[in-house]
Amino acid sequence: MAGSGAIEVERTDITCESSFANTEVTPDPKSGVCCLCRNGKSQQKFAMACAIVLCLAITWVASAQLCRETYIPGQFLSPLLCLYFWSSWLIFFYPMYVGIELLVSKGDFPVGQTFRENLHIYGPYDFHVGRFVYKTITLCFLWGLTGYTYVRSLDPGFLETTDISALLTTNHTFVYMLSWIVLFEKFVPLRIFALILSISGVVLFAYADGFGSHSTWGVVLAICSSSALAVFKVLYKKWIGRVSFGQISMFLSIMGKMNRLGNLLTLWPVIIILQYTELEYVKSSVPWNVLCGVAALMIVFQFLSNYTECLTNDLVTGLGMVVAIPMCGVSDYIWRSRTFNGMKFSGVVLSTLGLLLVLVPDSCIGEVCTSCMKHIHTKPNIPPPERRGRRARRDIIRA
Repeated sequence: MAGSGAIEVERTDITCESSFANTEVTPDPKSGVCCLCRNGKSQQKFAMACAIVLCLAITWVASAQLCRETYIPGQFLSPLLCLYFWSSWLIFFYPMYVGIELLVSKGDFPVGQTFRENLHIYGPYDFHVGRFVYKTITLCFLWGLTGYTYVRSLDPGFLETTDISALLTTNHTFVYMLSWIVLFEKFVPLRIFALILSISGVVLFAYADGFGSHSTWGVVLAICSSSALAVFKVLYKKWIGRVSFGQISMFLSIMGKMNRLGNLLTLWPVIIILQYTELEYVKSSVPWNVLCGVAALMIVFQFLSNYTECLTNDLVTGLGMVVAIPMCGVSDYIWRSRTFNGMKFSGVVLSTLGLLLVLVPDSCIGEVCTSCMKHIHTKPNIPPPERRGRRARRDIIRA
């Protein structure tokens, strides 16, 4: 969930080296088509990116379908417990990072010094406890809001996982708009068109079963999750940017720790109210096996979407969602015997097209615009036809 977008806050002393992200997309001199597979090294990176896209799609679809199984009518309905449980697993990221570093360095790894350096998540200079706590609590709140509304929208009485996945893709267009306003990102008209397509898809989803139906609440929850995720990503880019593997691990572990402390210290009245009003209830044994499966899949997804960002680029994580949408549709059709009407199918198509347009790299947009301008200004040198005046025509007639 963290930090994918076009604006990069560079910190050269602690930034991850990214070879694939810095690869220039240059056009082929013969065909003029942009190509990433010019040599063997680029082909290996391309194959690795394709594998990551496929793994992201599989883990997303599997976690969404498994999380949907936690809704047992009359027995178990507690999205907040699900979010609390799998978010708590994020604590293990930094201990795992330290363990791997100790194994690789054969014990020659300065744990204490590295821990102090990794605490400077929001910048290597001017570390202040108050600002650190403020930024961490803000990001943790947005993280929790995103996760809760997403898990709540997976209620079988609202929408299918395909619809929810398509609605969540709108966060990429929201991220661009917020980055343009807050981070002063370059204005690209094509991405404004992508925003229009995404909003049109949302309207079709809301209107598919009629306004005021249960599916409308599912659309509202999914859009709330997408909006909170967009704000989270923009603040992540503004405050954190590109960081090292150790700082990513530290950030995820802090998110897990703050989630546990926040729920125990501040959200216990909310939990009691939800249980008392039976908006959430636990009337039978908790399906721990399903919750553990969801937590494991979400941890794998977080690992792929955060750690591989230093090796690839933001395009890969977005393409993972593009591949996940048809996979969700196939899984809904096979295992749940779900069908989609024309309006929902149109909403899925528009949302996916909006995501694809947002993911188009700026270099490709520039190359396409340059090629179009050259084609427009290049005209064949055809001599203009000779025009004869009245006197010339008179001479011809007299002759």
